[in-house]
Amino acid sequence: MAKRNYSKAASVYARTLLELSSEKGIQAALKTEMEILRDVFAKTPELDRALGLPALPAEKKAALAKSLSENSSELMKRLIRLLEIKGRLALLGSITEEFLRLEEAGRHVRRARVISALPFSAEQLEHLSQGLSARRPGQTYLLHNEVDPSLIAGFRVEEEDSVIDATLRHKLNALRHHLAA
Repeated sequence: MAKRNYSKAASVYARTLLELSSEKGIQAALKTEMEILRDVFAKTPELDRALGLPALPAEKKAALAKSLSENSSELMKRLIRLLEIKGRLALLGSITEEFLRLEEAGRHVRRARVISALPFSAEQLEHLSQGLSARRPGQTYLLHNEVDPSLIAGFRVEEEDSVIDATLRHKLNALRHHLAA
């Protein structure tokens, strides 16, 4: 249940940041900062854990956060300072992810994972992206390919709100259920 509250709070902060940066005309610059911050969290997962650790004193968390904001914009410094004051530095990674997700949604960009038995080529991913865009006009797809040899053949596309399963395993299971009925 606490995870849901964090997610909801991160969403509120991210939405506010997006609106404020848009009003000030600095949305692109803030997006770049958020991408850098996301990369920092991805490369050092212990940083996110440390910010969320209840046993770590607030002063140490503030020092960690301050190091993140040294070369940042005034808006980013204000966000980090606000999170520090409110005792919510643990939300920083989630706010970053949510901001980038909302920014992409505003540009009608959708992300999806393509899980396949063999790696897809860039051309195959582009072709699949165009096919998905045709199903949802006005949307652009950014696809990330992951390999799962247990699929035997085919692929599965996973988005936030849907799954398209074109794997051999799925087709065999559907046939098995159909024959059993």
